[in-house]
Amino acid sequence: MRRLLYHPAIRRIVFFFPFQLLFLHIKKNLLLLSIWGLLFGFVTQSVAPRYGAPYLFLNPEYLDEVTVLSYFIIGFACGGFIMAFNIASYTLNSFRFPFLATLSNPFTKYCFNNFIIPVLFLVVYVANIIFFLKGEQIYSRMEIFTMVMGFLGGVTIFIVLSLLYFFRTNKDIHRMFGVKSQELGLDELLYKKYKRRNESWKNPYLIKEARDWYVETYLSFPFRIRLVRAVRHYKREMLRNVFSQNYRNAGVYSFIAIITLFGLGFFREVHFLMFPAGASVFLLLTMLIMLPIPLYSVFKGWAPTLLLLFLVALNFLYQMEFFNNINKVYGLNYDTKKASYDNNTVDKFASQKDTAAADFKSMTETLNKWRLKNQKTSFQNNKKPKFVIVCTSGGGLRSSLWTFQSLQFADSVLQGELLKHTALITGSSGGMIGAAYLRELYFQNQSGKLKNFYSASYLADISKDILNTLTFSIATSDWFVSFQSVKYGTHKYNKDRGYMFEKRLNDNLRDIFLGKKISDYKRVESEAIVPMMIFSPTLVNDGRKLIVSSLPVSFLTQNSESDKLHTIPLNDGIEFSRFFKKQNADSILFTSVLRMSSTFPYITPIVSLPSEPAIEIMDAGMRDNYGIEVALKYLYTFRNWIATNTSGIVMIQIRDRHKEFPIDENPSPTILEALSLPLGSFYGNLFYMQDFSQNQQMEFISSWFDGPVDVVDFQLKNEIPDKISLSWHLTNHEKQKVINSINLPENRKAIDKLHELLE
Repeated sequence: MRRLLYHPAIRRIVFFFPFQLLFLHIKKNLLLLSIWGLLFGFVTQSVAPRYGAPYLFLNPEYLDEVTVLSYFIIGFACGGFIMAFNIASYTLNSFRFPFLATLSNPFTKYCFNNFIIPVLFLVVYVANIIFFLKGEQIYSRMEIFTMVMGFLGGVTIFIVLSLLYFFRTNKDIHRMFGVKSQELGLDELLYKKYKRRNESWKNPYLIKEARDWYVETYLSFPFRIRLVRAVRHYKREMLRNVFSQNYRNAGVYSFIAIITLFGLGFFREVHFLMFPAGASVFLLLTMLIMLPIPLYSVFKGWAPTLLLLFLVALNFLYQMEFFNNINKVYGLNYDTKKASYDNNTVDKFASQKDTAAADFKSMTETLNKWRLKNQKTSFQNNKKPKFVIVCTSGGGLRSSLWTFQSLQFADSVLQGELLKHTALITGSSGGMIGAAYLRELYFQNQSGKLKNFYSASYLADISKDILNTLTFSIATSDWFVSFQSVKYGTHKYNKDRGYMFEKRLNDNLRDIFLGKKISDYKRVESEAIVPMMIFSPTLVNDGRKLIVSSLPVSFLTQNSESDKLHTIPLNDGIEFSRFFKKQNADSILFTSVLRMSSTFPYITPIVSLPSEPAIEIMDAGMRDNYGIEVALKYLYTFRNWIATNTSGIVMIQIRDRHKEFPIDENPSPTILEALSLPLGSFYGNLFYMQDFSQNQQMEFISSWFDGPVDVVDFQLKNEIPDKISLSWHLTNHEKQKVINSINLPENRKAIDKLHELLE
């Protein structure tokens, strides 16, 4: 082997500059490689496929369409990331290769030789785009070709523009000192002189000059391989000055890029800046790579220490109100005295029997109006109506679309009887958004403002992307301090991605909820004009439920009394309207309620409420994904009224997966899989465990309710290989899967059963 390496041709391949840069990254730049690994995982659908992350790169959507322009934009952002990688790599590693300083345009030469990882990524990326678009079966070969060309065009244009900047600003040794760059001729004599049988086969001059890495050949534009020449006759100060000048330009470029990205955040509400979410991910990763570059270009070796000190200082500053950019809900008063959140206060609210009795009486009046409405419009022979409750699951945009589709289709088939009979809707996340949209359309239809709410155009509304605006906000504005605010009433709130979520939701839904407060539904719910909705987001603090409703429902936060059970009660929920009454709870925007119930970690920010200590809120699905616990407590509270005034209960479950799930195979795990198995299995099976627990609770209904109970399931086809993303973005193919699921045999049977029950 050693003899083989003596051969100059072999040496020039092994010590080819692009290969040595690859080895250098593997040895010293694992952080940069890990980011590349993440991107490779995204485009090959190996990382976060459950959450639809790969589709953000393979099927980018811009202005609600997948076009050549959307691929061009994500390609442009990808080109920015590639250049950020090259700049960071050059800044960190170029000093290890002194010969670079003697070449013309050293940074351009470095980028040209640092091609292996970026080119490999682009090849893999383009191959997966083609494979994905073919799988969609809705694009012609020419459309696929133009989209790929759009992507590559975006990459090329950004890289060319960036290199033009460095070409015009970077100085090489000739421009700085008038010394001719050493790229002409091949110094073969130098290599022949030291090619001796018993001596080291390496060039001793190059060994002395290179700090860590030995290089014999490099790639010169256009695609010409040249030999590295000795630079021992140059003054070290000259070489350092060349690199320093290049570093300063890299720092200026990075600083301008960072300021530009932050500046874009001030215009994130502009419609045409709703870039594809994949492009925003590229922007975010670009920002992470480029942030340390200006620091390094000025302070060199002190940069890592200063960066660490900055992060430590930021950690302490985050505790200050100015830097702790907490997310608020709109309409609540955060400037007045905060509510006290402790066990004594929770117990105090839970023990107010007079309040619960008053709420019970008020709700009974609403139920009486519901009964009268259904009897006079739908029934003869004094037959009592069925008491319908809808429980809908979370699951992002797929659940929003599926819930809307299921209820809209079933109500149209039943000629409007389903929503008339529905007394209560509970659930979480996306499912509640879909149900809320249909309920508002139904109300406008009842009030004469809307003729037909069965139009397919509303399906297009509820399935529109929300993720693009969220990821763009994360990439450009939600880093440290929010410099923009919005005013509701007399109160100011930060414009963060929580605000962008609500704005985008309103835009998608034709501003149907614009300016609406939760209290605006009080009259129509109390008079049983529309079904009542109860939201139950989860408290991060201790796992309790926050019961949010336009009507007073304190009975849902109190434990039932029993003469036979003697124990210390544990209160598992608080009523939002009373707990935050002094903070103007009735003024909260309805979209903020929807957001609280749909707070997916990291994508939408955790909500902070005005209490001491601060109550933090996240997705209702973490505690009660289908709203079954809330529904059962409501049914138990009014069991006697329901038994007397109805012919039974119909509980509709709108599920984003089948109730009987397939049992996965369990091949021999790797070491990492074995280590993560307990926690990974627990989180992965969280909703299945809720199903088991809640199914057991439902089995006991017959012990306290004297009447028939029918459970009707609408089930989404969401199992492998028809898995649909848990995301706020769906591909066109995924949308069609959701819509077509209504035609599954089990869902047709569910509609037939409803028709029979409500006949």
